[in-house]
Parts: sequence; structure tokens; C-alpha cells
Amino acid sequence: MVHNISKTIAIIVAFSAIAFVFTSSLITSIEHIAQATSLKKDIDKILKDVKKKLKDKDNDEKEDEKEDEKEDEKEAKTDYGYGFSDEGDTKREDFNFVAAGDYGCSKNTKNTINNMKDKKPELVLPLGDLSVDNTATCWLDLIAPFDDKLQITFGYHDVKNGESKLNQYKEAFGLDKLYYSFNYRHAHFIVMSTLSEFDVTSDQYKFIEKDLKDASENENIDWIVVTGYGPFYTSPTAHPAKNDIRNIYHPLFDRYGVDLVLQGHNHNYQRTYPITFNVGKTSNPTVTNTFATGYEGNKDGIVYAVVGTAGEGFHPLEGQQSYMAKQFEGKFGFLDIEISNGNPHTKLTGIFYDNIEGGIQDSFTIEKEIKNKIIE
Repeated sequence: MVHNISKTIAIIVAFSAIAFVFTSSLITSIEHIAQATSLKKDIDKILKDVKKKLKDKDNDEKEDEKEDEKEDEKEAKTDYGYGFSDEGDTKREDFNFVAAGDYGCSKNTKNTINNMKDKKPELVLPLGDLSVDNTATCWLDLIAPFDDKLQITFGYHDVKNGESKLNQYKEAFGLDKLYYSFNYRHAHFIVMSTLSEFDVTSDQYKFIEKDLKDASENENIDWIVVTGYGPFYTSPTAHPAKNDIRNIYHPLFDRYGVDLVLQGHNHNYQRTYPITFNVGKTSNPTVTNTFATGYEGNKDGIVYAVVGTAGEGFHPLEGQQSYMAKQFEGKFGFLDIEISNGNPHTKLTGIFYDNIEGGIQDSFTIEKEIKNKIIE
């Protein structure tokens, strides 16, 4: 009996041991499975997050592309008919440009620039004395709306206020010299430097003489416009005429058919009749047409204009020379020049707009036959 009980107990213990081992193994396996399941859930979550982030990034990039496209469309609309024509573009299309000098950084300067913007010029020609501060920064900030349309002329304060300021302008406009030239559609522009060497042996003279000759012989050039700083001709006011440079260059301009010369320095507005150089008395040019407007570019002389009206204080006029068709002081503003084309004629129209409600203070026209006119 005792033996049977012992045997039964041994069997129970054995089965218990087996059950314990099996149970332990089962528990361990379940733990491993649980851990594996948990790890799988973690990996799935990470993958899900990565996929979501990639999808979000892709969506963001698509949105950015859409915004860029919208911005490009907006810029294209804003700049329509408003920037430089493509290099080599010789289409005979109408265009306009504006000119004024002696800016500074005053409220009057801001008004002039804002009113220029209203005319949507394709070119902007500042005629010197841009900033009167020690740096060019304030003026560059004000004129920024015209960054891709500017062709500057250097004035006294731009050249003589220190090399760092001069270099600031050169760097901003990619210039290595103070004189240069360029074509725009069927017009040729020469930018002089009346503050550089200019006699007949100078590099500037050689450059301008060859440049004028080439432009006059170019069948695609109908108009030649020159800009400078010191005036060749002026009524009595703050600064006298630059007689020495005038006596060298006006005969050259006559020879090669310059149409219009734009200058600054005197803070007022003056515009001559068409005039030619007078060898007998160089300070008293020959007037070829005494009408207030309606000039013939193929036979009349050159129109000279002083437009020192961009924003700096005024210089009073103390009389009027007989060759001046129009002059005034005390009005800030700019000269707007429009070149319109037909067949066989092309016309240059100049209008001075003052800053007070865009009042017109002067207007004149020059008309001429185009060089490569179409014969029907």
C-alpha cells in the first residue's frame, strides 16, 4: 500500500515537473511573441510616420512649385512691356524713357521716382548727382524699382565724394569706366563723363568719336541720344556752361547727327531750340528752328536740355539766353521721352511732368525719316 502511494506521488511529481517545464517554455514563447508583436507594431508605426512625412514633403514641394508658378505669372504680368528688349532685338516698336538729375534722398526725390513709375518707362536715365550722402545706399534703395532699367550718368557727388562711394556705384551697375554706350531698339545712347579726361587725345574722346561714327552708319539706328553731367549751354544760374568740353564735342555731335543731349548739374529745367555749333562765337549757338516744337531731325540741329529737377533744392535763373525755348525753376519732376515709329517717319516726343498732379510744363517733338524705311 505504501509502495503504491509512493509510486503515485512520484508519478504526480514527474508530471508536475513536465508541466512546469512545458508551462515555462510556453510562457517564454508567449513573451517572445509579445515582444516580437510589440516590435513589429513599433516598426509599422515608424514606417507609417516616414511615409506620411515623405507624402507631406511631396505635397509641400508641389505647393511651392504652384506658388512659384503663380509668382512667375504675377511678375510676367507686372513686367509686361516694361523691361529691356532682348539683346539684338531690332523690332521697330514704340517705347519711352525718363530722365532727370540731381536727386538726393528727400521726400521730393521719392515723389519724382513714384511719378516716373506711373509712366512705366523701359529705360531710366539718372543724369548725375544721385546721392549727396557719403554713401550711395539711400539713393540705391529709393531707385530700386528701376534696378533692371537704369543707365546712370556720374555727377560731381558720385565721383568726388570718395572712392568707396564711386566703387559702390560701379559695382552696383557693373561699370569699370564712367563713360559707355548702348543700343535700345532703334536708338543709340552715349553716356559721357564730364568729370573724366575729355580732350581730343583722351580715351573718352576716341571712344565717343568711333562710337558716334558707327552709330551714324548703322541702318538700324534712327536716334542718337547723349547724356552728361555738366551743361554745354545754360542760362545764367548757379553753374556756368562747360565751355571747354562743349567746344570739343558739339562739333562732333553735329557731324554725326546727334538728336538730343540731356544734362544736369543746374537744379532747374532748361531746353534749347534746335541748335548747331557756332564757330564764330561758341557760347552763342546757331538756332535752326525758332518754333516751340515740331522740329525736323534730318535738317534741324540738336536739342539740349538741362533736367536738374529730381529732388535737390533749386537754383534760381537770373535771365534767359536767346537760344532757350523753355526754362523754369521751382518745379520738381522729370522729362519723359517717347519714341514712336511709323513708315517712313519716326517721332521723338519730350514732355516734362512736374510732381504736382503730373502737370505738363514743357513739350516738344522731333520727327525724321527712318533710315531703312520700307518703300511701297
